[in-house]
Amino acid sequence: MWLSGCGRPAEPSFWDAEGSWRAVEAVSASEAWFASSNGEWLRVTLEAEKTKRTVFGGPVPDPTDSAVGTHFRGLALVEGALVGTAVGSPAMIRRGELDAEGAVTGRRATVWQENDSLAFLDAVIALDDTTLVAMGDPIDGCLCVVRSEDGGESWAKVPCAVKDGPGVPASREGEAAFAASNGNLSCAGDTVWMLSGGGASRIYRSLDRGQSWTVFDTPLQQGGQMTGGFSMDFADAHHGIAWGGNWEAKDDNTARAAVTSDGGETWALLADGVGPGYGSSVRYRPGSAGQQLVLVGTPGGVDVSDDGGTTWRHVSDSGFYAARFSPDGAALWVCGNGQLGRYPTAALGW
Repeated sequence: MWLSGCGRPAEPSFWDAEGSWRAVEAVSASEAWFASSNGEWLRVTLEAEKTKRTVFGGPVPDPTDSAVGTHFRGLALVEGALVGTAVGSPAMIRRGELDAEGAVTGRRATVWQENDSLAFLDAVIALDDTTLVAMGDPIDGCLCVVRSEDGGESWAKVPCAVKDGPGVPASREGEAAFAASNGNLSCAGDTVWMLSGGGASRIYRSLDRGQSWTVFDTPLQQGGQMTGGFSMDFADAHHGIAWGGNWEAKDDNTARAAVTSDGGETWALLADGVGPGYGSSVRYRPGSAGQQLVLVGTPGGVDVSDDGGTTWRHVSDSGFYAARFSPDGAALWVCGNGQLGRYPTAALGW
């Protein structure tokens, strides 16, 4: 299916798409994958001033598929495959095969499933083409963390830590995570970070690719059912940002963002009381040395920072759930309720 964009290449382009689109993975400035609430993966490519949309495994029932209708909130891309996490119970991880050109082959399967009534997967991330980490709400006293070392074909759960042993530290009362934008996980090399919210909003860090974890407090709003960190990103192994706030009071811009310069061990409030409020996806622009940031949210719109988050410029009132820069930083792909979009960085003032 060919669709025309609504703007010239130097301007933002938007496309209507049925469903709630919650996760995006940018392949390049001209290609991205999206995941939706109706179980659909969708590939958008820009070719010769036209837009090609390829649907992969949409809501049309497949008699051989017992997991039709999954609500995707997480999406990761590895060589030869897409990996998605579905919210709710049973919690599922789905893997779909791609051909050598990155298009679909049509084969998609459930590769991990958790039937516990508390199961709720929030995010997934690929450290490289072999190692992936997915996380979700607490089961048996700690956040649910599962790992793959074969490109997402098989998965193993990381156990809850006993005393100071390896594994995932115990959760606090009311602590969970928000499946807002596939933004609860970040990585740099062998280091992985995980963000929680709710009753407690903390940063978990693994130095061994998700096998063992330590946890650190943050100064973010927390203690309420819908308070805490909603999204996180790291510019390198030391410098990172966590953003969230209060989903029930989205204009509140106090204690809703924090930064670290020591790999997540300590955090300082950022632009407290000024700038945008709640945000569901915060991202560093690649190649900007941690200075250029974008924040998207609903209904807040799109805001950007040129100085690492100290000050902000409002770019658009259009609300989105998730955002990802292309690896070269030349374009920002976004998605939201019934809409996909792409911002060339010139449209963001860069």
